[in-house]
Amino acid sequence: MRIFDFGANWQSFSEQRVDAGRLDTAAQSLKSLLRRETLAGCSVLDVGCGSGLFAIAAARLGAARVVGVDVNPRCVEVSRQNRARLAPDAPVSFGEASALSASDMAALGTFDLVYAWGSLHHTGAMWQAIRIVARQVAPGGTLVLAIYNRHITSRAWRAIKWFYNQMPAPVKQLMAIVFAGIIYLAKLAVTRRNPLEKERGMDFWYDVIDWIGGYPYEYATAAEITEFMAGMGFSVRRVVPAQVPTGCNEFVLERAR
Repeated sequence: MRIFDFGANWQSFSEQRVDAGRLDTAAQSLKSLLRRETLAGCSVLDVGCGSGLFAIAAARLGAARVVGVDVNPRCVEVSRQNRARLAPDAPVSFGEASALSASDMAALGTFDLVYAWGSLHHTGAMWQAIRIVARQVAPGGTLVLAIYNRHITSRAWRAIKWFYNQMPAPVKQLMAIVFAGIIYLAKLAVTRRNPLEKERGMDFWYDVIDWIGGYPYEYATAAEITEFMAGMGFSVRRVVPAQVPTGCNEFVLERAR
C-alpha cells in the first residue's frame, strides 16, 4: 500500500512559498491560538514539523528551546533548510522521530508546549500517537492538537485519499486540479471567505494536495478528543471548531500539575 509523501509536498511548498512574510503569519497565528503574545523562556516540541515553519515561529516568539521532529526524513531536511534561510541563529533543532514510538518521544524529554497541529491523524494509529505525545507535556504545560473532524463524508474522503496514492503521477495531478475547484467552491460556500486567503502562513494549492493525498487519515469529534484527553489529566482551555465540516478542530489543552 502506498502512503502520501508529506516530505515532497512540504519541500515544494517551502521552495515556492515560504518566506519571511509567511513566517510572520505563522507567528501571529500561534499568538492568536494560544492567546498569548510571547513564548519567552518556554521549551517547545513540534511533532510532525513538516516544513519547520511553526517551530521557527515559536522561536521568533521568544521560546528558549525548540525541537521539531518528523518521521519523514525529507521534512527534517526541509525544516533545517528553512531555519538556515529564515532564522539561522534561532534556538531550534530538527530530527527524525516517530509519534508512535514511546522511546523516540521519551528521549526528547518534556516541554512546556507540545504542538501537534494536523499530524497525529496521519500516523495510522491516531489514539496511540496522541497518548504517547501527550506524555511529553510537562506538568502544567500546554498541548496543542488539531484533528480532523468526524463527518458523514469522512469515510468517503478516506477512500479518495487511498485511491489518490495508488495512482500514477499524471492521474494525481488531474485529481488535484479537479478537487482544487471543488474544494474552493465548497469552502467559499461554507465560510463566505476567499479560500485563497490562508491563515497560518499556509497555501491553498499545497493544502489541496495534502488534503486529497494525506493518507493514512483518521478523525474524531471534538467531544471524543475532549473525553480522551480528560482521561489523561488534561483540561480544555480552548476549542476552535473546524471552519468546514471535515476540517480540523483545534484544541488547546493544559496538563494537570
